[in-house]
Amino acid sequence: MLKTVFALLSFLIAAVAFGIGAVRILRGKKPLYFKLLVCAAGCYAIAGLSSLIGLWCEVTESVSVGMLGIFGCNFFLLSANFGTLDKIVDDGNGSEKARALAVIAPVVMAAAAVFAFLAWKENDAFCAVVWVVMLLPALPASYYNLKHILLPTDPFGFLPATKPCNIAALVFYGTTAASVIGSALGSELAAGILSAFPSLAVLGLTVAADKGAKRWGI
Repeated sequence: MLKTVFALLSFLIAAVAFGIGAVRILRGKKPLYFKLLVCAAGCYAIAGLSSLIGLWCEVTESVSVGMLGIFGCNFFLLSANFGTLDKIVDDGNGSEKARALAVIAPVVMAAAAVFAFLAWKENDAFCAVVWVVMLLPALPASYYNLKHILLPTDPFGFLPATKPCNIAALVFYGTTAASVIGSALGSELAAGILSAFPSLAVLGLTVAADKGAKRWGI
């Protein structure tokens, strides 16, 4: 029962986050960057819905289709910063320090993925491997998030508009890893509490995206 309550809470928060983004960003002529962030929130809401349905229907499998929602969420977060935006805000001049320090983020996430694997290995080895795969996109994504936080302000003013989004994304990666690890420890209360934090991070992400879209230079 406790798991179901926390799963419902987590889903509702994520659904509200996606709803805010869908109404305020997806429906308007807003930059693609912020629309990708809303799509990330949508993926996480789907993951939350899948988890809730699984508990409601008493499906006990550790691996579920909803886990792909986390994978998709991480990929959308990676897509937002990788490519065109990164080339605009980082032309290679004076970004050496930011690039070097940004490596810390994927190193930390790699360690978190290892801990997630070890936490699940004894309970379900296959699930342990799947969780590592689900977290993999967060490694390169976290690098770009942290780099864009550390870079000097660009002439177009894109980085100040995206900084809160990048912070929220980093919080999401960390809390997701903590939730995965917590779900393997056997404490329903701890796992339930930890499961709510990624949803709160996603809510923060869409709120930051809404505010950032208003500051965007284009």
